[in-house]
Amino acid sequence: MEGIKGQATLWVLVMTVTLAVAGFSLPSPVLAPLLLDPAQGMLTPQASDWSRKVWLGVIMGLYPLFQLLGAPLLGRLSDRHGRKPVLTLCLVGVLAGYVLMALGIAWRSLPLLLLSRVVEGFFNGDIAIVQAMAADMSTARTKARNFARINIGMNLGWVVGPMIGGYAAVVSGDYSLAAWLAVGMTVINLLLVLWLLPNRPPVPATRDEVPLSTRQLLLQPRLLPYFALTLASYGAVQLYFTYFNVWLVERLAWDPVQLAQAAVLVSVPMMLGSWIGEQLARHWRGSSLGIVGHLVMAAGMLMFILPTQWWGLALTFIPAGIGMSLGELATSVAVSNRSHASQQGQAMGLYRGLAVGSEILAVVLGSLVLLAGTEWPFYLAGLCGVICAFGFYGLRRRADRRNAVAGCAEAG
Repeated sequence: MEGIKGQATLWVLVMTVTLAVAGFSLPSPVLAPLLLDPAQGMLTPQASDWSRKVWLGVIMGLYPLFQLLGAPLLGRLSDRHGRKPVLTLCLVGVLAGYVLMALGIAWRSLPLLLLSRVVEGFFNGDIAIVQAMAADMSTARTKARNFARINIGMNLGWVVGPMIGGYAAVVSGDYSLAAWLAVGMTVINLLLVLWLLPNRPPVPATRDEVPLSTRQLLLQPRLLPYFALTLASYGAVQLYFTYFNVWLVERLAWDPVQLAQAAVLVSVPMMLGSWIGEQLARHWRGSSLGIVGHLVMAAGMLMFILPTQWWGLALTFIPAGIGMSLGELATSVAVSNRSHASQQGQAMGLYRGLAVGSEILAVVLGSLVLLAGTEWPFYLAGLCGVICAFGFYGLRRRADRRNAVAGCAEAG
């Protein structure tokens, strides 16, 4: 019976992240035309093309910036006060953010739209809390499986959200409809959490566990290398996705419909990669997933710039998507395994914060190397993937040497 309850809880968590990511990504197809098209009226008709792009950049950047600030704090609160109450608080905050966004679009109010992105970003730490809940209910054998299914839910949300949001805006002619649909999805998400998720008490700290600040946790010797790998791994992913559309538009002259189709095509291999990771984790060490995943990811990212036909591009999505999922599974499980049970929320919040913060780093570095050519962000992404593979290999060798020394000491 306990196993059945655990599986039911896991699938509620998967639905939660699916709805969370879908709700976040629903309005994404309308933000660019809303800001860049003078006919939409979000900015004055006299606004220059440069200023429109700047405001779009600000609106897009506010979300990851405030998620970087909010995720570790909300994760820490969930360690202290329980996962369900803080997850509920997150969803209420996100719901308020989507309402502000819908009103900001409907009223063509730039301040409301900016405020909505701040609120959404800060409170959208729910994915970190879901991962902490998955860790709480996992054993050493089931953690990779549970995290892989959470990743499948996130990738599914990236497929469902933009498709619904984009088509809703086109069919209705009302750009605020996408945000109102995000409100509806968040309400469903909130009801599922309140109704179906158990309210377990927080895990108490043991006597030898000293509560750590976010900075102390980040600098923990057993965690710092894996946080660094997380930043590099997600930096590669963000470079790939940030300049994905730039390459397709500039080199192949793809239109918005083709870009949306490409986003779906790359998300499907990512879901497949999460399933493959679940199967491999039964037989492989986590470091093996990290090594193989990042090498496959790097290969797919570097091959992306070679084809000139859509079918050739689609073939590159397979290794890129599978590798990204394997890499994400390896880094998230590694961070979770090296964190105390009483600080899972804080650790996973920091993990999500670094994952989102890598988007800012990718934009800065990508803009610099873009000066050398449109293909250079993909070279840099591939290099980051190779560095992560060598990082996992080096940490594995160090752990093996440490275990060998400990074994010799016990034998002596």
